[in-house]
Amino acid sequence: MKGLHVPSVGGTWRSVVLVLLAGIVLWRWWFLRTSGHWDFMTYYWAAKAQGMGLDPYSLDALSTVAGKRIVLPYLYPPAVLYFLRPFTWLSLDGAITVFITLKVVALLGLLWLWRDFLGPRETLPLVVVVVLGFSDTVFNDLFAGNVSTFEALALWTGFGCLKRGRLLAFVALVLLASFAKLVPLGFLVLVLLSAHRRRVLIFGGALGLALLSVLASFGGSWTRMIGYFKLVAAVDERGPTNSAFLSLFKDIEAWSQAKHHVPLLISPWPAYLALCVIIVGVTAFVVVRAARRRPADRDAVVDSIIAAVILYALLLPRFKDYSYVVALPAIVFVGRRIRNALPLLILLASLTPRNTLARYALNDFPLADLVGRYFNLFLVAVLWLGFIFYAWYRGNASPAALAEDLELHPTAGPPRAGSSGT
Repeated sequence: MKGLHVPSVGGTWRSVVLVLLAGIVLWRWWFLRTSGHWDFMTYYWAAKAQGMGLDPYSLDALSTVAGKRIVLPYLYPPAVLYFLRPFTWLSLDGAITVFITLKVVALLGLLWLWRDFLGPRETLPLVVVVVLGFSDTVFNDLFAGNVSTFEALALWTGFGCLKRGRLLAFVALVLLASFAKLVPLGFLVLVLLSAHRRRVLIFGGALGLALLSVLASFGGSWTRMIGYFKLVAAVDERGPTNSAFLSLFKDIEAWSQAKHHVPLLISPWPAYLALCVIIVGVTAFVVVRAARRRPADRDAVVDSIIAAVILYALLLPRFKDYSYVVALPAIVFVGRRIRNALPLLILLASLTPRNTLARYALNDFPLADLVGRYFNLFLVAVLWLGFIFYAWYRGNASPAALAEDLELHPTAGPPRAGSSGT
C-alpha cells in the first residue's frame, strides 16, 4: 500500500541489541560506582609515596601513606609514577572519577579507531564485543582501575599509522604503549615486516631507545632494574585473572600431581617455550606464504597486525583478564573472514568463565574447572586457528585473481575463507 512504512527487521534487531547493551552498561556502571579501583588505588598511593621520598615498591610504605593496609604491590617502572603524580593533587575519590572519565574517553577513541580499521559495517559487532567480549574485559579494566585501555589506545593508534605507512609514528606509539608494562615492545617486530628500506635501522634504534628509557627510569642503575624484574617475575597469578599458557601448564601440573600423584613428562616452562616456537613458526609460515603468493594484496599489513595481536594475547607468559581489551577487534576480524563464523565467535566471546559453560555444560568433567579458569585463553586459541585457516586460504589464491578482484571491487575487503570469491 502506498505510503505504508514497513520497519526494517535488521534495524529493529539493531535497536533491540543496543537497548540491551545500554542496560548492561548502566547496570555495570552502578557497581563501578561503589567498589573496585584497586589497581588505581595502588598507583595513587605509590605516586604519593614516591613524592614523599619513600619506596613505591614497599607495601609497608604504601600502607603508611594510605593509613590503611595496602595488599597489591606497585609493579610498573618508577618513571610511570611521575605521570600519575597529578592525580595525587586530588582526593582519592576525585582522582578515581577523573581516571574513569579519561578511560571512557579513551574507550570511545578505541571504538572509532577499530571502526576505521575494520570498516563502518562492523560498528555494532564492535560495540557488542566491547560490552561483553573476553569475559567482560573492558568492564574488568574499568573495575580494576588498570591502564590497559590507555595501552590499547596507543597501540591501535600506532597500528593505524603502520597501515598508512607512517613507520616512525608507529614506533613512537609502541614505545608510548610500552611505558608501563614493557611487553608491547614485541610489536616492534612489525617494523621488520614493512617495506621501508631502513626498517632494520629503525627497529634497532627503537629497541635501543626502549632499553635506555627503561634504564633511565631506574636512575641508570642496572641493580635497581634487575631487582625490579625479579619482583615482577615473582608474581605467580593463575586463571581466570591470568589466563595464559604458562599458568595453565602450572595448573595442569598441580592438578596431575594432586589428583593422580603423577608428575608431567615435561615441566611447565619447557612446554610453554616449545608451544611458543610451534605457534610462532606456524603463524609466520602461513602469513609469509600468503604474502608471497599475493604480492599485490593491500591487506597484508592488516593481516600481520591481527596476527601479532592474536599472538600477543596467546603467548605472553602473564596476561591479565583486563589485558584482552587490545584483542577485541580480532574477534570481529576473524569472524568476518570465515563464512558464518561471526555470530558464533561473538557468542563465545560473550560467555564468562563463571557462567553455565563451566558449571553446567561440562558438569563434573574433570577439567571443567580449568576450562572455566582459562576460558579467555581457549577463545584466543580458537581465534588463532581461525586466522590460520583464513590466511592459508588466502595464500591459495593467485595474484591475477586478486588483482582482478581489487580492480572490480576497489573498496571490498578480502574474500572470506570458504567462499567462492577467489
